[in-house]
Amino acid sequence: MSVSIQWQEKLRSIFFELIKEVPTCSYDELLSRLIMKLQDSLKVSVIVIYEHDDWNNTFKQITSQMLQLNEQCLLRDGNLAIHQNKIVRVQEAFNPPGTKEAFIIPITPEYKPSSFVGLSIPASCDPGADKLLLLLKNELEHFMGIVNYFRGRRDSESRNEFLFYLTTRFYSLTNKNDILIEIINSLKIRYPKFTYYLLLSQDYQVDHSLPVKTIEYSDDETKRVSTQAFISGEVQLEDRVREKNTCLYAPLKGSQGVYGVLQIVTPRVVNFPDEEIEFMRQFANAAGKAIENVTLYSYSKRLISDLKMINDATHQLNSNLKLSEITAIVKQQIIDTCRTSQVGFIYYLEEEGKFDILPGSTDYHYSKQGRQFTKHMLDELEWKKEAIFSGDFKEMLKLPFCSVMVIPMLNSGKIHGMVTIMHEEAYYFSFESFKLMQSLIQHSTLALANAILKDRLENAVITDYLTTLYSRNYLDEKIQLHMATADRGALILFDIDDFKMVNDTYGHNTGDDVIKQVAEIIKINLGNDDIPARWGGEELAIYLPDATVDDGVQLATQIRKQAETTTNPLITLSCGVSTWTNNTNDSVKELFIRADKALYEAKSVGKNCVVKENERKNSIK
Repeated sequence: MSVSIQWQEKLRSIFFELIKEVPTCSYDELLSRLIMKLQDSLKVSVIVIYEHDDWNNTFKQITSQMLQLNEQCLLRDGNLAIHQNKIVRVQEAFNPPGTKEAFIIPITPEYKPSSFVGLSIPASCDPGADKLLLLLKNELEHFMGIVNYFRGRRDSESRNEFLFYLTTRFYSLTNKNDILIEIINSLKIRYPKFTYYLLLSQDYQVDHSLPVKTIEYSDDETKRVSTQAFISGEVQLEDRVREKNTCLYAPLKGSQGVYGVLQIVTPRVVNFPDEEIEFMRQFANAAGKAIENVTLYSYSKRLISDLKMINDATHQLNSNLKLSEITAIVKQQIIDTCRTSQVGFIYYLEEEGKFDILPGSTDYHYSKQGRQFTKHMLDELEWKKEAIFSGDFKEMLKLPFCSVMVIPMLNSGKIHGMVTIMHEEAYYFSFESFKLMQSLIQHSTLALANAILKDRLENAVITDYLTTLYSRNYLDEKIQLHMATADRGALILFDIDDFKMVNDTYGHNTGDDVIKQVAEIIKINLGNDDIPARWGGEELAIYLPDATVDDGVQLATQIRKQAETTTNPLITLSCGVSTWTNNTNDSVKELFIRADKALYEAKSVGKNCVVKENERKNSIK
């Protein structure tokens, strides 16, 4: 049997024994036994193994034997040996005493990583060492291929177990913030020397202790890589020369979109191995899907809550409520949902070219600025034909509200008005709340429109069409009710002097206009509880609850003086005032009779004056 065959069998016997120990033995133990057996069998003085480090793209010593060869030469010539895949004889005179030569053997197995072995041969070694080294190279490559395969399997199983645990953990969580905490904690276990950041969009509300940054969409060089990861949904790498580190950007990707980017920063420039990049991709995907599931879960819960709110509101609104009751319900739903500071209900009177501010609107809408804002927004709706949503509203420079939602009340394709929702803080309302408010207003519009129509019909019955003052019947009813519960009241009757002459001179249209002018003067001077009415023809009336006769005289005098100076054409008024108290057995009819007598007396004494009941001598000019 030749020497080569003997050596081959001997080496194979050594490696066969070691291969049996691969599943149960650690990598370091395996290499230590390998070196001992080779030293014993080959009688070599030194064996050193260097393995390729994929992270740093360099070779590093992985055996614990004291280094007797020149390390710089090993690394330099080792790279050359790996590159050429040939055994390299070390030429420099650095060999330890008693050695004949030193060699570097490249090991390029089927399964990475590559490595090389440096060994020194004793001076007494057989001259056929070259063949022995070639045999050793072949057997080492076969052996290291098997070892690396098992190592790779172990690492892969470890990563898969880690991902399985992590995925199980993720899917047990129902809070987005808890998932983000789990991501960071898991990374600290896997890569304790790295730094991590979660690049998330602006609408995430998370624990401030977490390393969270707002993702910035930009073409700027420093932000381009993270933007690319977010847009493409693929892992991106960036070597940063100035910072002397490497960044990996892994998109947190779910089935329906990307929810952010995981940024991993190394303490120095490194070369991420392919298997680590793949691991990070799977890790980020698991995290992204967990975030997506929680987001969808939260959205579904919110949707159920929103639908319940709209259903409850709709049920209440279908209860034949008054307008004020409907706006109160809708207003409360808006405040509860949006936590807003201002709500306005505006009804558009298209045929009259004006608007009404409905009950339930906050005080701002009744101010001068509020009315200007309302008119502006109605014009905007007429032009845009769609709802308005802004977090930085600047159309009106002095508007004290940055966040504005203006939602039209649409019915049968026609705008009947709008609901305004405002807050002082910028970007206060979310887009989800905007869509919810649109749905709420849409479901409420029909009830609001019906209640407004009902109110207008009722007002038409109790209101005089020409002056918009109350009708005589309505005035009678209110006085009757007041007499049953109160202690006193006063009634004023007005008559336009020489009204027939106005009609004959200027025409009946001008006569109607004069009546409306007097009605407007009356409205301007009314108290909160006063009830104005058109008594009939050119006669008008005011009932003053809880007032004395002198209170009535004072108000009548004020109105009379304004009428004789502001009407066009100028007219004068004759006024009669009567009163009642609970000390007398009185009636509405008697109250009107006494006021009418006082008015007749005012006409008799020369018109353009005020007369109290039964006191002709006290007529007041």
